[in-house]
Amino acid sequence: MIRPSALIALCLASGALANASELAADEMPSCIPGGGGRLVMELSGQFDASIDWGNEGTLCEGGPRPEGDALRLMFKREDDGLLVVIAITGLDRGVTGTGFLANLTMVREGRGEFYGTLGADACVVDVEENVPEPAVANAYRVSGQGRCVAPIEAIAREGEVRVAEPFQFTGIVYWYDEQDET
Repeated sequence: MIRPSALIALCLASGALANASELAADEMPSCIPGGGGRLVMELSGQFDASIDWGNEGTLCEGGPRPEGDALRLMFKREDDGLLVVIAITGLDRGVTGTGFLANLTMVREGRGEFYGTLGADACVVDVEENVPEPAVANAYRVSGQGRCVAPIEAIAREGEVRVAEPFQFTGIVYWYDEQDET
């Protein structure tokens, strides 16, 4: 069973990306201003999806969790109605490495369907790039790949989704210095 605070965080994440999608009708969103944003993932089970979201048309954003124990990367495409959140435990500004424990969450928007790994031990992520994004204050480009050893379980109902190995991601995250937040 998912903690109520985790469900609230999912709703807030979905709302943050929904606000980002309120662009002019003729303006195409892009994940990273300099290009290169991407999410590639094969899903099967309760629903099947072959995700290959490139930079153009993909909304992505991330930052440290409020508790500071993980970094969240959120990806969404309007036409797919799916929000994917990758939470990487122990990842900090500029750090790369292998074997970071991660949690994966998915929301099928408009359907009220939530899926999540119940804890940060179901997926492992290797972060290959974590560098400042030129011309975007406090932003870092984070790239890597991951694999999940357990299915992503449906929340508050039966079902699960499996992720084929590996999934790949490149997104943008914001790390603010304390003086920037005031």
